[in-house]
Amino acid sequence: MGTRYAAEGANPFGSRGQCDLTDLESEYDLFVSYSRADNEFARRLVDRIESETYNGRRLRCFFAEWDILPGENIVLKLERGLRGSRYVAIVMSPDWERSDWATLERVIPVYQDPAGYKARLIPILRKSCIIPPSIMILKWLNFSNDANFEREARRLVARITNATLARKEIASQPLKSRSRPAIDSSSPDFQDEILASNLFPTLSLPFYIYSGRATVSRRNEVWDRLGEFADVPPFAFQENICRIWTFAPLANSDNHLSEIMENDSLEKFSASDTLGNSTWTIIDLLNRAMTAHMKSIGMVYDWSNKKTFYPLEEGQTIRYGVWKVGNREFKRTLVRKSGTEPSYFAHRSCKATFMNFNQGLYLRLLPGWHFTEDGIGNPVPQHLMGSLSSRWMNRERNHSVLDDVRFWIYALAKGAERLRIDLGGEQFAEVSSSPLFASTERGIEGDYRERLWYEESPEVELASVGEEIQSD
Repeated sequence: MGTRYAAEGANPFGSRGQCDLTDLESEYDLFVSYSRADNEFARRLVDRIESETYNGRRLRCFFAEWDILPGENIVLKLERGLRGSRYVAIVMSPDWERSDWATLERVIPVYQDPAGYKARLIPILRKSCIIPPSIMILKWLNFSNDANFEREARRLVARITNATLARKEIASQPLKSRSRPAIDSSSPDFQDEILASNLFPTLSLPFYIYSGRATVSRRNEVWDRLGEFADVPPFAFQENICRIWTFAPLANSDNHLSEIMENDSLEKFSASDTLGNSTWTIIDLLNRAMTAHMKSIGMVYDWSNKKTFYPLEEGQTIRYGVWKVGNREFKRTLVRKSGTEPSYFAHRSCKATFMNFNQGLYLRLLPGWHFTEDGIGNPVPQHLMGSLSSRWMNRERNHSVLDDVRFWIYALAKGAERLRIDLGGEQFAEVSSSPLFASTERGIEGDYRERLWYEESPEVELASVGEEIQSD
């Protein structure tokens, strides 16, 4: 229930110019007309408006839910509310369009001012709908995107109080005129945004981590002793003290690392304590497990360039991947031959590494590009790799990078809500498929997706690599 504030003194509204109202008629600053389906939004809007002060008092709205009591004559109360309000806001949506009561509440002020000279009616677009011609001629506030609520609320308050906002605050709807003035871009817009990062929280780790002294002194000697194709779990190796760390129990005979361990040196530690005291150990282990996981889903790791990518499969000249948003499936080009000389193959690549951030452990995804001569694993010369990477990365825009991140977490998690990484010895780490989010009150107007991470991507964002190459 909202809180009401009584006006103090005689005629606190003063002369309003456009709205020629008497003291009796100035009981409310704003009459809010809405359909029942938009009640929650209207209540939020009224609470926001009535939190503002004007001429030493709080603004006040006529809101049917609070201002029409049980047993009162609804029509008479609406008429009094409309007559006694300086401005009338209509919350437009498909339900408003069908509401008889909402029609009554908008027809009365339109009838009183058919040309809109008094500018008393303030349209508020909540959801796309058919707008009557009598309303279409008016400029409206756009509340269809919740991220813009605060910005549009400021504009509404400014209209009610006859205040003036800076250009960066009021620029919302594009001007139709060809003589549109240039907008100063030296400061950000008042644009409430939710930002999706490329950091994915680690949800679970094994409780224990195992360690012991090895009988070899270098990492590559492990395979010299066990064989080039020995099946060993991911492990970290401290060469200065010849110590191995792994999440897979070293005492188990099926763990081949046990064959190169000094048995009297085996120890078991709490993974959380190890993370607090030796972050490097956990992160190195997880990074190696992540590389192994990417290989297990058919990706190739280029050690020299530190990039992982999908190669062409036998008989292929182009390779696609699929990813889903909701029930819709999208096709994404993973690798294709360029249409220019010298010829090369462009691959979407991904660098997936763990990091400590704000006392949390996160998987960081860095999408990018990798280039090979054969579409499989032979990289182009280093000088060409650098120039091609710069050229292709410069094409990326915010939404394109966001889609790359969404594609890669979908591919790595195999479409599941959690990415499950095999650490060996029936031990697993789990990472969320939803990223770390942040919010801001400043941004770039128009450069925002309402549901950001979970909404469907526009088709234009899904142009294939092949199409981009052909435009070179």
